[in-house]
Amino acid sequence: MNSDFQEKLRLYKEGKLNQNEVAEIECEIDKFNAIWDYLNNDDNVFLEELKQQIPADNEEENRLAKLLKRRINLRIIMMTAISVFSVLIITISLYFLTSNIATSLFGLDHKESSVKRKAIVQLAQMFHPQYESHRSGVEKSLFAQQNIRVSLDNTVGNTIIDETEISVRYSFGKPVKSGTTTVVPPLLGIEDFSFLSGHESDPISGFKILEKAPQGTKAKIFVEFNKALTPQQLKESFINPISTVDTTPLEITPLTAIGSKFVLANPSYYEFTPVFPYDSNNAEQMEDSSLKQNQYESMDDQAHKESLIGNLNLIKNNQGLLQVMYYEDMFADINIDDVIKHVENNGAEYVGMYISADSKELLKLKDIPLIHCIRVENIVVW
Repeated sequence: MNSDFQEKLRLYKEGKLNQNEVAEIECEIDKFNAIWDYLNNDDNVFLEELKQQIPADNEEENRLAKLLKRRINLRIIMMTAISVFSVLIITISLYFLTSNIATSLFGLDHKESSVKRKAIVQLAQMFHPQYESHRSGVEKSLFAQQNIRVSLDNTVGNTIIDETEISVRYSFGKPVKSGTTTVVPPLLGIEDFSFLSGHESDPISGFKILEKAPQGTKAKIFVEFNKALTPQQLKESFINPISTVDTTPLEITPLTAIGSKFVLANPSYYEFTPVFPYDSNNAEQMEDSSLKQNQYESMDDQAHKESLIGNLNLIKNNQGLLQVMYYEDMFADINIDDVIKHVENNGAEYVGMYISADSKELLKLKDIPLIHCIRVENIVVW
């Protein structure tokens, strides 16, 4: 479109052309419109033909693309799942492998756990003389964690008065305080003995309760002496008068003072087997144990002395364990070596006892002058 035509087109719009010029410009405009319409129609036909050709190819390509994408996504999902599963398997394997290594290096092995369990049983029976232990076990968990449980039964005849347990947790071979400690019975202290603590004597009131007890019942009594007795003196004064009773076996637990703080039992050290299996280093001890046990049961002074020394050495070598079982400053005022030396020089000296027998047979002890006081713990119908 040249400048002359543009000028004529402007004058046409302004109405300044003559009739011939108007006819000429309108003819040019008609030509331009015809050309434009033709071009538009041709473009539309071309686009329609293009649409007829392209969609078929694109649809196939889209289908292939979608299938390829689906396969890729599936493979990604599978690889991710395999990777996660592999990492999980490796993590679990490493966890248990590390646990096994830690347990083998730092945990208690079968022999050590057996020794610790038996030591806890012996110590529990020393510090809780009114109880006996018939069941104990070791529970193992991962990463050198072990839990030793010792049952304690307070029995009279065939009747269980009460029962509890002591639980000690070992972590990497060392006893540690547990977050959920079992409440154990209180320890028997010097203050529980009226003679040792300077309280007034009462040798009668306990026997009055036994006199009222029905025939055929069994009783457990606590007897406190007015002076320390040797095992033979205890046997002659308290066991012999009622040891011939056939209706019920006599059960006796003699008590000794340790320092100025505790009163504990002297359970037979000859039944305590702190080694497993019994190797050659302990063969002589094991050979003599049966003979020593018979002497202990016969209240032999030397057998009770050696048993008490063995038990005191057990305390000496397990003070950390006892502090976990009970409380931290348990031995703050006690020198175990001095106590052991005293026993070596003077033998076992008993300040009292727990004794269980027929209620009426126990009345035979009534007139013994060595009794400072007597307390009836329980009376049961066998």
